[in-house]
Amino acid sequence: MFGAALLGGCPIYSSQGTECRVCQGTGCYSCPDTSSSGGCAYSGACINWQCSQNSDCDDGYVCNDQAQCVTAPPVLDAGDCSVSGCPGGYVCKLSNGEAQCVSLGAPSSDGGADGSSPVDGGGGADPGSAGDSATTSSDGGASSDGGASAIDSGTSGVDSGSDADASSPSVPCNADGDCGGNGAACVDGACSSRVDLCSDGTQCVVAGSSCVDGLCEATCSATIPCPSGYGCDFTRGVCNLDPGACAGSGTSTCLGGAICVETHCVPPCSVEAACAAGQVCVNGGCIPDQAATFACLNDGDQGLLSNTCPDGFTCLHHDCYAACDVDASAGACAAPSSCKNVTIETGTYGVCAAPGTLGSDCDPAQGKACAGGVCINGTCQ
Repeated sequence: MFGAALLGGCPIYSSQGTECRVCQGTGCYSCPDTSSSGGCAYSGACINWQCSQNSDCDDGYVCNDQAQCVTAPPVLDAGDCSVSGCPGGYVCKLSNGEAQCVSLGAPSSDGGADGSSPVDGGGGADPGSAGDSATTSSDGGASSDGGASAIDSGTSGVDSGSDADASSPSVPCNADGDCGGNGAACVDGACSSRVDLCSDGTQCVVAGSSCVDGLCEATCSATIPCPSGYGCDFTRGVCNLDPGACAGSGTSTCLGGAICVETHCVPPCSVEAACAAGQVCVNGGCIPDQAATFACLNDGDQGLLSNTCPDGFTCLHHDCYAACDVDASAGACAAPSSCKNVTIETGTYGVCAAPGTLGSDCDPAQGKACAGGVCINGTCQ
């Protein structure tokens, strides 16, 4: 979901042979390729730059205990970072009872659920702003059922910090097999780590989509067709069938001028020929937008500790949902949502959810798969 690009003004240093050191974001990389102008170029062939001491890294970067160059720790004024905030690339976490700025992706020294909850301090690590969030309404929102009370900030690729580095550059792809396994998948032409996959349809960029085995897919029925190149699973109501599976990329195994993108023969696209609404142009072809968006970092927490949900909202699957009491009256949630218990890796929480959303059977983003069938919006079907 993240496009890898060389940041302007970033120092680049030559190394042995044709390798170059490219420093961008929160790390430095060893890159074998050069651009048309002769300078170093970031590409999918880049790997982490290895170091043994700080002087092996660019200015502003230090050598960590994994022998990798990372952004140097910030120089902070004394005080509580939950009040003063943290600079870009850092998040405020509770560590040994104190709020401290740590690099995104760094584990808490407390190592437990009681010491790993980030606190939003208004710094650059905040993935979503409560001021920009809006409760999903019953007229569609981001839910395929039209009523889940989820906050969608429009920010994608948030990493909880436990499985992958949120700043890791993405790798171009045209199939899941290009992404090296470990739960990674090809999403909109870029390899996305497991934690960047959707868990529920309320996270999907395109309203009305369902989360199918970690990818946002269009819904369908006998009267609602699928996008070209995709077939409808009428039993489950989602467009996750491939009627003419192809291999490779381009037109080699597709007919009629169609383009092979992620094993589907789909209509071609270009700057002059844009894709239909809800689709994106990937590797020369139009496919449904499979990406998810995220509004908070810390599942199970509320308000500032969730980094960041509004007061009264709980962070689940990195989205904010209105908290509720399952023993309260039927009016605890606005129709068509109802109050339901949702179980995730950190516990069980009562939140307002629309029918068919926020199931607890499976979660591709956490490696929790179905023993059989397909995982759709957290339910094995």
